[in-house]
Amino acid sequence: MRHRPLVTLAAGAILLLAACSSGGATSAPTTAASAAPSAEAPAAPPAAACAESAAAGEVSVAIKDFAFGPADIQAKVGQTVTFTNNDSAPHTATLDDGSCTTPNISNGASDGLVLSAAGTYPFHCSVHPTMKGTITVS
Repeated sequence: MRHRPLVTLAAGAILLLAACSSGGATSAPTTAASAAPSAEAPAAPPAAACAESAAAGEVSVAIKDFAFGPADIQAKVGQTVTFTNNDSAPHTATLDDGSCTTPNISNGASDGLVLSAAGTYPFHCSVHPTMKGTITVS
């Protein structure tokens, strides 16, 4: 008989814990919260819209005196924009949204980007973020 109150107390504790942890309300907000960011996130360009290319391109951009020349670049869909570094420091051409970049381009070397979708693509040098430009693809 002495064990009966202990068993009753244990059973009550289990029921209390089960009632607290099995509520549907805790899973509903989690689902709603995880769905909210994807509904509010801006549409990013598809990864295939830009690719790095070491091949010589149709559009040339010189990097000199820590600036892109020209800074406002015009290209057609599928053309390679080639960046040639004429500075002693390494540089990159990195789209502002982070979806595409060249590797570090050392002095005298070139690398490029191929954009496969029309649009306006602001870019910068990830090593020197004050270096900026825009590629307009038509």
